Amino acid sequence: MSNNIFLMKQLLDYLESYEKEVGNGNLKEFSVFLKDKVINNEPANGKSEFEPEKFQLYKSFPEIEFSTLLTELFRFAKHYVKKAFEGTSLKTLDEFGFLATLLRKESLLKNELIRTHLLEISSGSEVIKRLVKNGLIKESTDKNDKRAKRVSLTPKGVKEIMNAFGSMHKVSEIIIGNLTSGELTEALFVFNKLKYFHQRIHDQDKNTCLSDLHDKYIEQSVKSELS
Repeated sequence: MSNNIFLMKQLLDYLESYEKEVGNGNLKEFSVFLKDKVINNEPANGKSEFEPEKFQLYKSFPEIEFSTLLTELFRFAKHYVKKAFEGTSLKTLDEFGFLATLLRKESLLKNELIRTHLLEISSGSEVIKRLVKNGLIKESTDKNDKRAKRVSLTPKGVKEIMNAFGSMHKVSEIIIGNLTSGELTEALFVFNKLKYFHQRIHDQDKNTCLSDLHDKYIEQSVKSELS
């Protein structure tokens, strides 16, 4: 068997595993899966047993420290975003995100736009109301379903989002901070891996209780890796 054919067979084996574990056709997610299996290839890490009485030593639990650091980084980012929106009619990152999505998509059903940003319908509807009130987006009746509403940018909305891009790019560079290009690449891999993990939960088990989520996605995963 030639080296190329052997390589193809290995790739097909990984593709079969990916189909069973993930089951979508996302090339980028498959590349994350492949890197994790081929290059990292780490055994189950056997997370430490959490002991509530040792809460003061939270940094001895890396999963807790990671969650804490992620929250802190998000708060730093919100601080920079607030500065970026000074002098504009935008107030939140959700408002910016809605406008940026509509700039790419031209128009979407209201529920489609809200789901794209992983918001609850009630919260997303409030964002849309503010943007409509400020004249940045407009509503129209969907041609295929007269009961549904589509939203799209107004000329004022296009101008607002285009003006905001420069400041938001500065925000992105500040958030990246002092990471080298290699560190940034590795960070993107890690965060994409986490995004795909949580996206599956959001799509398949959004309303499942916390204990069942932990059992399905954490406990069973560890048992599978150990077996």
